[in-house]
Amino acid sequence: MQIASERARLRAETRRRREALPAEERIRYSQRILDATARWIQREGFDAVMLYLNMRSEVETTGLLEKLLDSGKQVCAPVVDTEHLELIPRRIQNLKTEVVRHPYGMLEPSQACPRFPIEHLQLIVVPGIAFDRNGYRLGYGKGFYDRFLARCPHAVAIGLAYGVQLVENTFPQTWDVPVQHIFTETGRIGIYSKK
Repeated sequence: MQIASERARLRAETRRRREALPAEERIRYSQRILDATARWIQREGFDAVMLYLNMRSEVETTGLLEKLLDSGKQVCAPVVDTEHLELIPRRIQNLKTEVVRHPYGMLEPSQACPRFPIEHLQLIVVPGIAFDRNGYRLGYGKGFYDRFLARCPHAVAIGLAYGVQLVENTFPQTWDVPVQHIFTETGRIGIYSKK
């Protein structure tokens, strides 16, 4: 029980730090993160990418999605299936017409967007509240991404985070799946590489 309360404390504390960043700083940092991420994706040659659509104070991903679409990548984002507690990737080709708001508050692809086969995903961009330097993350506590990443062992997973979201230890559980790289406003932290 102590680990659960420690994780809850860490989640709340890190979220407060992230939300305390001034809006103009978040915009500037997000731009740095997405520029570095976009360059890295191009250099590594990933063609099929799933990324989260940001909400609240998360690192902004809209610009990254637009850059990837402009460069001819296959881009999808997850639809949250709350009944089966899973993420369903759907392909987005037009950000303006194919995105709707989920009852949880985040944006997601509309039901008109075709499902994207998970076995074709090469890169998964994962959100998180806190990340440690071993690649483990604390999300919002529902386990959607850990379950999804466990189904995609062939894909590389990366996290996007502001420096204030890096912590010493996220107290990972046996079911937690680490990311291989974390991008912050100061650069890329390589954990280990599948590529």
